[in-house]
Amino acid sequence: AWSRRWVESKHKPDYGRFVLTAGKFYGDAEKDKGIQTSQDARFYALSSRFEPFSNRDRTLVLQFTVKHEQNIDCGGGYVKLFPSSLNQEDMHGDSEYNIMFG
Repeated sequence: AWSRRWVESKHKPDYGRFVLTAGKFYGDAEKDKGIQTSQDARFYALSSRFEPFSNRDRTLVLQFTVKHEQNIDCGGGYVKLFPSSLNQEDMHGDSEYNIMFG
């Protein structure tokens, strides 16, 4: 299950919650499932650890896909690559990060 790999921050009690769904528009209801924000006009904070690696002398490629389905005027999605020292349950907007894009 996705919830065993991903950790939702508890830094703020009013962060929005994530759900697993194919959303409103999909080709295959099961194969197209992904993690979706479930509430309008909320901040979200979700992280997952991965095995240590080095890209010394190699290109590093980070990629993610976003399908915005909410009808709101302001918002966006982005990815941050955090150092391994991150306390995932206390992650917030001022947490130290190494790379950010989106």
